[in-house]
Amino acid sequence: MKVVKITGISLGSFALVLYVSPYFFKDSINEGIKDIAKNYIKTDVDFKDLDISFFKHFPNLTVTLSDTSVKGSTPFQTENLISAKEIALGVDLKSLFGDKIIFNELFIQNATINLKVDSLGKNNFDIMVAEEDVKPDNESSASLALKDFKITNSNFLYDDQSSKVYLKLDDFDYDGLIDFTNDVLSLNADTKIKTANFQLDQEKYIKNQPLKGKINSKINLSNMTFDFIENDLELGNFPFTLKGSLKMPDENKVFDLTIFSEKNKLKYVPAIIPEAYQEWAKDVEMQGSSTILFTMKGIMNAETKQNPDIHIEAKIDDGLLNYKKSTSPIKHLNLVSVIDLPALDPDKLRANVEQLSFKLLDGETKTKFVYWAGKTKFSEGEIESSIDLGALKNATGFQKIDAKGVLNLVGDWKGSIASTSKNSLAKIPHFNLKADLQNGYFKMQEMPAALEHINLDLEMMNKDGNVKNTSILVRQIDAKALDNFIFGKLEVKNLKNFPINADFKAKIKLQDIYKIYPVQNIDMRGDLFVQMKANGTYEPKRKKVPVSNSVIILRNGYIRLKDYSDLPLENITVETRIKSGRGSFNDLSIDVLPISFTLAGKPFMVNANLKNLNNLDYRIHSKGELNLADFYKLFPIEGLDVAGIITTNVGLQGKNGAALESLQNKGYVKIQNITINSKFFPSKFLIKQGEFKFEGAHLTFKDVKARYKRNVFMFDGNVSNYINYALKDNETLKGEINFTTNRVKIDDFMAFNSGETSSNSNAAEGVVLLPTNVELSIKGKAKEVLFKDIILQDFDGDLALNKGFLTLNQTKFDMIGSHFTMNGTYKPINARKANFSFDVKGNNFDIQRAYKELTLFREMVSAAEKAHGKVSLDYKLEGDLGADMFPKMKTIKGGGVLTLEEIQFMGFKMFNSVAEKTSTDALRDAKVSKVKVNSKIENNVITIERTKFKIAGFRPRIEGQVSLDGYVNVGMRLGLPPFGIIGIPIKITGPSDTFEVEVGKYQKEDLDEKDDDFSDYQKSLEVEQAEKEKTTTK
Repeated sequence: MKVVKITGISLGSFALVLYVSPYFFKDSINEGIKDIAKNYIKTDVDFKDLDISFFKHFPNLTVTLSDTSVKGSTPFQTENLISAKEIALGVDLKSLFGDKIIFNELFIQNATINLKVDSLGKNNFDIMVAEEDVKPDNESSASLALKDFKITNSNFLYDDQSSKVYLKLDDFDYDGLIDFTNDVLSLNADTKIKTANFQLDQEKYIKNQPLKGKINSKINLSNMTFDFIENDLELGNFPFTLKGSLKMPDENKVFDLTIFSEKNKLKYVPAIIPEAYQEWAKDVEMQGSSTILFTMKGIMNAETKQNPDIHIEAKIDDGLLNYKKSTSPIKHLNLVSVIDLPALDPDKLRANVEQLSFKLLDGETKTKFVYWAGKTKFSEGEIESSIDLGALKNATGFQKIDAKGVLNLVGDWKGSIASTSKNSLAKIPHFNLKADLQNGYFKMQEMPAALEHINLDLEMMNKDGNVKNTSILVRQIDAKALDNFIFGKLEVKNLKNFPINADFKAKIKLQDIYKIYPVQNIDMRGDLFVQMKANGTYEPKRKKVPVSNSVIILRNGYIRLKDYSDLPLENITVETRIKSGRGSFNDLSIDVLPISFTLAGKPFMVNANLKNLNNLDYRIHSKGELNLADFYKLFPIEGLDVAGIITTNVGLQGKNGAALESLQNKGYVKIQNITINSKFFPSKFLIKQGEFKFEGAHLTFKDVKARYKRNVFMFDGNVSNYINYALKDNETLKGEINFTTNRVKIDDFMAFNSGETSSNSNAAEGVVLLPTNVELSIKGKAKEVLFKDIILQDFDGDLALNKGFLTLNQTKFDMIGSHFTMNGTYKPINARKANFSFDVKGNNFDIQRAYKELTLFREMVSAAEKAHGKVSLDYKLEGDLGADMFPKMKTIKGGGVLTLEEIQFMGFKMFNSVAEKTSTDALRDAKVSKVKVNSKIENNVITIERTKFKIAGFRPRIEGQVSLDGYVNVGMRLGLPPFGIIGIPIKITGPSDTFEVEVGKYQKEDLDEKDDDFSDYQKSLEVEQAEKEKTTTK
């Protein structure tokens, strides 16, 4: 009893000492806590209370901070980075009796740790004071020398908006060693997390999975570097190892991570599949082994749009999949695959499935393939498969579709996939594919009706990658759904001349489609019947069509688009019959009996009968009102937007080649506010009003008001052969047109016009293109015509447009204050080149205005800069125009006469230099009159023929060459008074600004004219021509 009493007193005394003794050190410990917070953490640290005790984490003396919070770094300085019910620091007892207190343990309970990164890469966890800014040990009352670290019942969140990464760990524990030396936090401990959630780019990959394992990592807090030395973890039951590093010293995140799991049980893989498949995976039996390797390497930076590279390897050995213990499991599943995603860019994806094979009932599937994404895609592979679709559904548990039947599939492919600038396929892999399905069945889970009795025999092939050499042979296609059916065959052996062999029927109630498949955004009703028999080729150039007897009928049709619910197309009736007994244009008959519909309450009807396309026999009737804007909303055409009202009451009947008086064409078409917005033109065409009448062979029109940009025209006239032009290829529209306009700007019609309103005419590029299948005589009048820097007034001319060739005949206009007449031709070769020729005559115009206002005149007559007075011109030129519609100077050829009617040269360097050289003041600022200067131009060089004139009592004679870049080689004979019988020979050679004047005889020479721009232009034309010949050869 005495021993017990002594022991009790001793223990009580010891407990009392343990309880009381910490209070002797409370002030120094409190000061040390504040010093630690200030010395190591640069954001605000706050706590409600401080408690010192041996009993919180016995036998350790700990300082416990209750209701603690640590604020985040800028720009999250108002939010908590860490909030904890308790944070306790263990005290090294020996240090209590030394110069400073040392904290060697850390305990965190019931904490929430929120790590955030915004969309610009700014984070909230840059809270540690830089190592160089930490106070030396001898200046601080406390220091950290952590060895043990324990976290219990805490939550962790990492939300990175820049990389779209979200990681949430709930109720996690950490218990192990810790070393915090020189800003490096070393972790070596066991961890256990009740639930982990991981999300990437809003796709959930891990949901509520437990995570546990061994952590061996280092964190450098000064430069935010995470080194994952070797972390063996287990997610759910899926074991994996994490190695590598993540560096976040600034806005850059530098990844070098590796996650691998080798030869683990396949049944544990569902722990890492996306959330959408988690519930499904719970009911799937999985056997076999799997190996997975995942690496992420590179820089991620939201501002510079850099992303790391992803590499994934996945392997399955002898796997088994079976949903809810079905009687038809997938067995012997084998997979070997590699996926690379450089810079997280889908256009750089590389996928290589070296093996994918499995068995299902008596069938087996084997396939392998590679796929490279990019501007030019590439794929190569092969497949041999026999799959029972019903067994596949049962084995995989795919419930959305009920499918039955055995699908046999055999094929191989290899090659590139490339598109043209118009987004059509230019090249595809060469391939050979055969598919066979017997007694198939297809039903979507939410739909009331099924597609039944499906029989398909299909073969597709392409031997060279040319899309037009694709063969599609549907030897059999049968299917039924409710009272609807389709059966027959449709074989097309290529897409060039379309050799077709077809014999099929289809009867479909459009409203029944919604009972089979959930079509979105469109409401359809009506009874459709199609019967097609066709055999032969379609070759319009050879006037061949398949032997055919085909019918398309639609009754009680109705179409309404969700986006345009106020524009139903109702009461649709279509009946079209196509017949040809011999497969030629001669006996081809097309009957449209009729097409009618009501759009937004307005009825419209057209019927037609076309026979013998070689010698067209036609009957066409149309009546009604059509709002084109509404129509094109329902049936849009890419690159074309049309609006306006068209009203028709037309009856057309006739035969090509018949006497004009026998054509029974009558009726009218009225148009109102028609706008046409095409991708081929930067601005809209507007036809404000107009009436078109059909009168026998002619379509006449009057008072047609049209506008393009600020160009407004009034038209009248007539055209013929319009039926053939509209219905047949290579037919020509003929007619006569008159137009008037106040103002027309030619730049607006250039092929690559920018479409922007600008005073700078050089903004336009591309020659003016002309239609190639019209023959039109045009009389035009315009008060003002603008072209580049040229302004024509009172334009009045006869123009002829013949198959892409424009001719101007006796065109009259005023320019630079004088009257001119001109004949000319213009022919565009392509969008960047055209040929031109013209001869122009103008009398007594101001040479200074011509020099200042006409670029071409300034280029060719540079001497005009120093000339004042009146000149006349009679000149012919021909050559090429570039994309800027300005002549390519080296292509220009021609010649003519420039008459100096009354000219005074003022400061003209050539005459003044001769005057100085010969001491002849009469040549300085000389005056001349009635001097005809004959010249010709070729190869960028103007040759001036021998020209005589009088200056005072002198008789100068001049001849020579001037290149358009300013080099002169001119000879002059200065005839002396009184009659010029005695003369001084003078030669003038060199660049125009530094030429030399010498007494001596002139010698003609070929000027070596180089033009780098012209050389580049010629090369571009040669390349373009080569491409054109290559296309023609194909």
